[in-house]
Amino acid sequence: MSDDLAFEGLRVFDMSQGVAAPYCGMLLAQHGADVVKMEPPPPGDWSRAMGKPYGDHSASSVILCRGKRSIGIDLKKPKGREIAMRLAAEADVVLQNYRPGVIEKFGLDYEAVAKVNPNVIYLSLTGFGPTGPKSGLPATDSVMQAFTGFMSINRDTAGVPQRIDYYAIDVITGLYSFQAVSSALYRRATKGGGKHIRTSLMESALAFQDVKMVQFKLEGAESEPIGAPVGTFQTKDGYVCINARRDPHFRALCGLLGWDDLIDDPRYADARSRVANREGLLAKLQAVVKQKTTAEWVDALSGIDILNAPVNDYGQLFEAEQVAAVDAVRWIDHAAVGSVPMGSIAGVPAQATDNPRSHSPHIGQHNHEVMGELGFDNAAITAFEADGTLVAFDYQAAAD
Repeated sequence: MSDDLAFEGLRVFDMSQGVAAPYCGMLLAQHGADVVKMEPPPPGDWSRAMGKPYGDHSASSVILCRGKRSIGIDLKKPKGREIAMRLAAEADVVLQNYRPGVIEKFGLDYEAVAKVNPNVIYLSLTGFGPTGPKSGLPATDSVMQAFTGFMSINRDTAGVPQRIDYYAIDVITGLYSFQAVSSALYRRATKGGGKHIRTSLMESALAFQDVKMVQFKLEGAESEPIGAPVGTFQTKDGYVCINARRDPHFRALCGLLGWDDLIDDPRYADARSRVANREGLLAKLQAVVKQKTTAEWVDALSGIDILNAPVNDYGQLFEAEQVAAVDAVRWIDHAAVGSVPMGSIAGVPAQATDNPRSHSPHIGQHNHEVMGELGFDNAAITAFEADGTLVAFDYQAAAD
């Protein structure tokens, strides 16, 4: 189906696994590219084993493999490497995220691919980068949240650094990678030539935290908050986020709470004073907020234009009128896991059950289709399956 998307006709060979580079591939697919996803023998891509399994899927793979075609290839077999090279040779974009030195052993590195496909846009994504003392070490989102300082700015009430319970660094890296690949494609269209893009989880995490790094350099580990009162406050039945740091907002809040005497109090008279005396101010506000429900506070604060939001869980989010008003979440009937929510992506049509880009394949589901496009007949494909060069998940048997 065609939605006049920017990357329609673009061929992508996605050799990557996990989250970051596959997220880049998923975005390319959502913008119209034909993304052929290479997967190793079952259990396949790492994302399929992240969390509770649903056949050969998980919540992660439902999103990260979305819109792609899957071909299962065993790269340990010479014929498997030959098939992979043929796919790379015909691709506009190649994505890989093996540790430094591994892709070279398979003969699928940028230099090898560029010899037969000089105009290729080739993304090499690593954990710590291609060189340095940590370059050969395994790296995950959790490792990077710790190493790059991300956990240090997310502490619990006891001051212990905490991991955000989501692969935020991976997704950020996928977004930066998509941006880099898209820019390289534009450059190729206007100036010609391919490009080898080298980046890492570490570099993306640091780019994302530029402001915090500058703040640390200027102010030290205990950097000043953006203002006060700003924070999450417990209500009678939940939590609400309040940001009344600007003078007009603080005066409005004082009027709402009957704190007119604080407006001219030298401890709170301006933004700098409120930051200096924030602990007492936050404690005073918390005591009041506990007395009403979240909904009551949201209505009251919104009525006087003070920045606020209820702290929702996902169930509450799905029921939010604002989410429905802008069609921010669509419910998709997925063949493997049933009805699931999917967020909208800027620049492309909203997800829909009848749109193949909203669905994720089983391991090797498109073996015959992709191999046929390479010129192999059914007899050759069957032989590759028999010797284990091509692999697949028997989703029909699993369903039975």
